[in-house]
Amino acid sequence: MRNIFNMPFFGLAQKIRIQVFFIVLVILLFIKLFYVTSETTSLLLLNEVLILFIVYSIMVNLFSIIGQRNYSPISLLIGLVVLITVNLILFNIVELFFGLFGIEGKNIWIDSFTLQKTIPFIINVLLIISLAYVFIVFRILFFLQQRKNLRTYFNALIVFFILSSVTAFIENESQFEFIHITFTVNAIILIVINSVRISWMAFLSKKQKKQLLLLSVLLVFIFSISLAFSKSNDFFIGMVENFAPSVYQFFFLLNIYGIVYFSVLFFTTLFHLPTAEAFDRKTTEISSLQYFSKMINQVLDSKELADTVTDLALKVCTADAAWIIKQNDSSFTPIAAKNISFIQADNIVKAFFESGSVKTVQKISTLELTNVINPELQNEIFKYAAIAPLQSHQGISGYIVIAKRTDIPFDFEEKNTLLTFSDYTSIAFENSRLLEESIEKERLEKELDVAREMQKKLLPDKLPKNDFVDIAAIFIPAFEVGGDYYDFFELSKTKLGFVIADVSGKGISAAFIMAEIRGIFESLTDLLHSPKEILTKANSILERTLDAKSFITATFGVFDFVEKKISISRAGHAPLLLIRNGEATEYTFRGIGLGLNYTELFGNVVEEAQIKLEKDDLLILYTDGITEAKNEKLEDFGINSLMKIVLENSEKNVDEIANKIVTGVTLFSESSPQHDDITLVVFRWK
Repeated sequence: MRNIFNMPFFGLAQKIRIQVFFIVLVILLFIKLFYVTSETTSLLLLNEVLILFIVYSIMVNLFSIIGQRNYSPISLLIGLVVLITVNLILFNIVELFFGLFGIEGKNIWIDSFTLQKTIPFIINVLLIISLAYVFIVFRILFFLQQRKNLRTYFNALIVFFILSSVTAFIENESQFEFIHITFTVNAIILIVINSVRISWMAFLSKKQKKQLLLLSVLLVFIFSISLAFSKSNDFFIGMVENFAPSVYQFFFLLNIYGIVYFSVLFFTTLFHLPTAEAFDRKTTEISSLQYFSKMINQVLDSKELADTVTDLALKVCTADAAWIIKQNDSSFTPIAAKNISFIQADNIVKAFFESGSVKTVQKISTLELTNVINPELQNEIFKYAAIAPLQSHQGISGYIVIAKRTDIPFDFEEKNTLLTFSDYTSIAFENSRLLEESIEKERLEKELDVAREMQKKLLPDKLPKNDFVDIAAIFIPAFEVGGDYYDFFELSKTKLGFVIADVSGKGISAAFIMAEIRGIFESLTDLLHSPKEILTKANSILERTLDAKSFITATFGVFDFVEKKISISRAGHAPLLLIRNGEATEYTFRGIGLGLNYTELFGNVVEEAQIKLEKDDLLILYTDGITEAKNEKLEDFGINSLMKIVLENSEKNVDEIANKIVTGVTLFSESSPQHDDITLVVFRWK
């Protein structure tokens, strides 16, 4: 017993209660073994008080075990059948046992020797436990699925059960007998009142209600047998009533309760049986739609979603077959067909559209199929079909179709159910599509992140440092990756080459071309030092890879630190801007874009010029993302605005000048999105 009390689910109060229970049980056993309780009133009262405490303790502990758990009512009733049957069998076995010794039931507590009395004592304790369990089951059933507060009725029943039981020791024909009769009558009246307040039965399925009818009949029969047994069997009367009149009375009242309660339950269930099928259908609809709501954000694969939808449609819409029609332009394709072949499904869909009902009704339409479908093309004829559209933001994306074999057309309720289900299905497919797009977008963003990192590696990670020229460079792509390009090449200790280029188009394709021309320029600068020759050779190489829709503008130049000059060629790129002595000059050397012409014309048109450099000369190279940046009026930033910013900040270092230019462009076009890559290279000749 000590081990039991040390178990973690027993709290301190419960441990004390159990200890007191066993003490009281031992005291009662001592009284029953050595005294006859009916001899004195005081001993009889003590006996009843001890019995009342034992019943209370057993009920409290039993309720803590079974009262707080969710048992199905069917399983509780099956438990009652088993328990009462076992009790009846047990009493008969005990009666046979004592009959072998010639002991009658009315004298069992007098004629039995001391140790022999322990058997009826144990049987009575087991009976008390059984009665407590039965009463708790009645309590659970009374409050199950109740929507009103009916505690007053049940508490009153408990009170009169107790009063009727504790006054059971009053002898018949006593002047106080009316007290016991009054309490008993009131208890029976409350039994009837509480028995008609049954609400849980309405929430059972049709199958469970059929089981309930059988169990109700069985329990009425068993409780009737138990009541008759308690009134006619002298052995039972002597063993239980002489043990404690209150237990006998409690047993009597519980049998009455069982007979009344399950008789009422039988007829109530019988009246509810015709509507059980409709209730089952509604329950299935609600549970399926709840499951559908949870599934909407979880199922991503469109095929898996379609299979799930048609499975649920069979349950929710009480159909024999279901499938989905995906609409692609003017064609319709059956998918996820359940309980029907694709040929049958396609024939039914054709019948719908040939009848014209789908074209005119945008919500739901039905069709009688008997005279429409060719029986040779199907194994079994479907009599009626219903179709509902799957609507999305883009319009009708498809249809959900159900069919049934019965001769009964779809009623108003079934049509509404299908319409509601189609709305859920539309949301599910729309969510699936959006989730797929989101995942695809995320995948592309990751790929663009990789491309962005690759492009950063294609651009110079650090700018050249020397005693002749200061350099600043800025690259801002319009998208994740861009088609602008700049680079520097140390041709020799006295020469520094540079290039700035702009690939037509934007995004990934432009970035790939940019990567290609980087490799071309790097290869050519190892062999050639003339800007014109480099651009001409690059143009001929690009003929093999550049498509007809793409071209590249570029400016290539070479600083000569010894001659103090710059050699420069331009292939259709933006003009070179020179700032000298507070004045700005544009240099627009002749040249056409790379990839526009692959004949000798390209080399003949491209011009190579030399510019002698003076101290503090500023050279500005840029792409059209700067000059063509637009404001809210769609006005271009323009070359004049660029010149103004450079002239106002010409005394500053090259990094500050570059930042001022970018800031000016950003402020000018802040109300408009950046539509082109921005690349800027600033040189100052020292």
